[in-house]
Amino acid sequence: MERYLRKRATADAAVGGNGDLDDAPPPPSLTISRQCGVGLSRIERPLLEYLDSLESGPSPSWALFDQSILGRVVDDGRLPKSAPPFLSERTKFPVTSALRDRLALPQKDWTLFNHSANAIRQICRAGQALVVGRAGNFVTSDFGNTFHVRLIADKSNRIAFVSKRYRIDARDASELVEETDKARARFVKRHAGAEIDDAVAYHLVVNMDHFDDDVTVRVIADSMHEWAEARVRSSGPEGVSWQAPSRRPGNVIEGDFPASPPQ
Repeated sequence: MERYLRKRATADAAVGGNGDLDDAPPPPSLTISRQCGVGLSRIERPLLEYLDSLESGPSPSWALFDQSILGRVVDDGRLPKSAPPFLSERTKFPVTSALRDRLALPQKDWTLFNHSANAIRQICRAGQALVVGRAGNFVTSDFGNTFHVRLIADKSNRIAFVSKRYRIDARDASELVEETDKARARFVKRHAGAEIDDAVAYHLVVNMDHFDDDVTVRVIADSMHEWAEARVRSSGPEGVSWQAPSRRPGNVIEGDFPASPPQ
């Protein structure tokens, strides 16, 4: 994250700001929404590594921003500029008037959601950002460079995953899965006026029960890569370019699950 923010700050200073949405297309960004217990934590690092392998730059560039990291970025004031205004006429899918009104609030009236949304929009506008949750797909739905993914899995499998990861019994795991899913749905409903499970709000919905983790990584990254390539081709030769995948990530399933919030 620190390397990413330093690099973006240098680039922003060089061009004098975030630019306009009509400029040459920036590198792609990716948002991921997920049900609790799908196992996103298993694929986060391999996904970043694989995304880096698709880039033509000299050094790794992709960075992950989840709730805790976004909170640190906002609290530290690392993104002082405001993102480009939300343009509802450019959204990829229908958005509610509630979301439009929220994102149009003057800065003096911003809530914590507005500060988070502003950070997400700046990060995704810059490119090569992987944003997890926080209604990222909705608040960046007008960005042509941002690809949206939803991860799902059978509830019984998610309960089993959470039970094993946190060493709790199935009943407690079931309650954790249900309450986390409900909390995430309430967050999206409250702030975006939308349904988190609405498939129309995503470019890609992946059922993780049907893929090994390394395949899931390639499905997500390669789908975004092909989508971004098509976007650049339609924008003309001044757009950014990427190298074809040069390697595949290995088996990303680890023996132990890391201690972190439910995924």
